[in-house]
Amino acid sequence: MTMAYETLLVSLDDGVMTVTLNRPEKANSFNHAMIKDFHALWNSVREDDAVRVIVLRAAPGKAFCTGVDVREGWRAAGAEPGPFDYDDPGDWLGPKANRIWKPVIVAVHGMAAGGAFYFINEADIVICSEDATFFDPHLKLGKLSSVEPIGALGHIPYQEISRMVLLADEERISAATALRISLVTEVTSLDDLWPRADALARSIAARSPVAVQGSIRALWEAQSLPREQAIRGAVRYIQVSKSVAPVVAPKSLKTVPFTLR
Repeated sequence: MTMAYETLLVSLDDGVMTVTLNRPEKANSFNHAMIKDFHALWNSVREDDAVRVIVLRAAPGKAFCTGVDVREGWRAAGAEPGPFDYDDPGDWLGPKANRIWKPVIVAVHGMAAGGAFYFINEADIVICSEDATFFDPHLKLGKLSSVEPIGALGHIPYQEISRMVLLADEERISAATALRISLVTEVTSLDDLWPRADALARSIAARSPVAVQGSIRALWEAQSLPREQAIRGAVRYIQVSKSVAPVVAPKSLKTVPFTLR
C-alpha cells in the first residue's frame, strides 16, 4: 500500500508503516508543506487499523532533519499569528501530540538538529547510525530554545540537555554519547539502520495492537503524573484492556529472533 504526500514517502506493509522525510536537498527540514503532510498523515494513521507500527526515517543525505526550513519557515505565506494566538509546529509534527498511540520507531542518520527533536521526543524507540550527530542551533541564531529541550526532559539528564542548548552548534552529541545518555537505544552502521528499524517494527507489529497501544499510552501519560496516581491509572488501563477481545496478528507477521542488546 502506498500513499502520496508532497514531502513524505509513505508505504504500508504487513502492519508496518514506513514514513520517509523526503526533502534531502533541504536537509530534510520541515516547511509548511511538510506540516500539512504530517497533519494529514497522523489523522489517517489514527483511524487505520491496518497500521500497527510506524517507522520514521529520512531520505539519504547529510541529515535526518535540521528542524524548520530557515528560508521558508513553517507557516503559510503571510500567516503571522497575534501574540496570544501563537502555536507550535510540534502540534502537527509530533505523533503523541496527535494522539497516536501506535508505536513509533525513529531511525536517525546524519544531523538531527533543533526541530528534529519533535520526532525524537515523542518516539517510543530511537535508534541511530554511527554517523548521527545531535545538536540544538537556536542560540547560534539568537533564538530562545525551549520546546524541544523541555520535551527531552525525563528522557535524558538535565545537564546533557542544558549543555546541548547552551553550546548550540559548537558541540555536537555523537552517536556513542547519544547511546550513553539514553537519547537513543541502539547504534548501527548506516547500512544496517533501515533494516534494523524495520525488523524491530515487524516484531512489535506481530503483537496484540490493543495491548501494545494501551501499554504505550499508559507509559506516556504516566510521565507527567505523581507515582501513586500513575500506578492507579495503570490498573485502569489493564481493566479496560480485559474488556476488549484480543486481536490476533496476521499469520504473515512474525517476531524477530531474541537478541541481546
